[in-house]
Amino acid sequence: MAIDKEKLMIGGLRRLLNGTARMTRRGAGRIGYYLLSHPRRLEEDPAIEVFLEDADQATLRLNGMDIHTYHWPGDGPSVLLLHGWESSTARWFALFEPLREAGYNIYALDAPAHGKSGGKKFSVFVYCEILDAYFKKIGFAQDYWIGHSGGGMAAIYYCSRLGYSFEPKRIVSMAVPGEIENFIDKFCELVGANDRVKYGIEHRLNRKLEHRFADIRFTEFVKEVTVPGLIIHDEEDDVAPFSGAQKMHENWRGSKLVSTRGCGHSLTGDLVPAMVVEYLKQFD
Repeated sequence: MAIDKEKLMIGGLRRLLNGTARMTRRGAGRIGYYLLSHPRRLEEDPAIEVFLEDADQATLRLNGMDIHTYHWPGDGPSVLLLHGWESSTARWFALFEPLREAGYNIYALDAPAHGKSGGKKFSVFVYCEILDAYFKKIGFAQDYWIGHSGGGMAAIYYCSRLGYSFEPKRIVSMAVPGEIENFIDKFCELVGANDRVKYGIEHRLNRKLEHRFADIRFTEFVKEVTVPGLIIHDEEDDVAPFSGAQKMHENWRGSKLVSTRGCGHSLTGDLVPAMVVEYLKQFD
């Protein structure tokens, strides 16, 4: 009989989290927060990662962490690719070729605790600090930032804060949750965690980062973003509800919302890369 290791692991997590929550909500919150802030690294897929071999790669020491960076030189405007949670630069394999064929000067990096970068802890706030250090290190910010999920969160949050001094000319936001609570809800759903676990995570988040779920709303952060952007979101996204994208569009001056159906949270297929290139080409 075949053993599904993924189901066994999830079942074990469910029992651990819910069992701990019966005794101490804060204890369960500590475990849940740890899992969320210490992402698993993806196994390498040589078939997908071939395009990475063509990049000029470098590891930069930023804020005490080794951050792995990629660059595919091109004659056109510069583009920065920002992946999300438990992902890596390899996730851009479908978008890379259309961007290169269009002549863009392409940059990417593996987020802290992801891909080939160092570090063990991850949050949108850490991501932004690394981005700021990266821009200072190379001396400029790329013209267009394309961020999927957590990468899009980082792009939006960075551009909404007055303390950061760089900004792009355009942002492409892909499958970004309107609120961080959407992401927490999906995590709890995946592992079968109950509400005591969820609110234990919120307590831990508040202790560690001095934020509650209600404080981390990208539907609100976009009100402070002065850079125009494209929002691409699937109507059937099971991680980040489409309603969040609609609210972001309402609150983000200069934004355009494009919906897909059947592409999921990952926004797979050939349609989305074509949308991105078509949008950016208007401003070259």
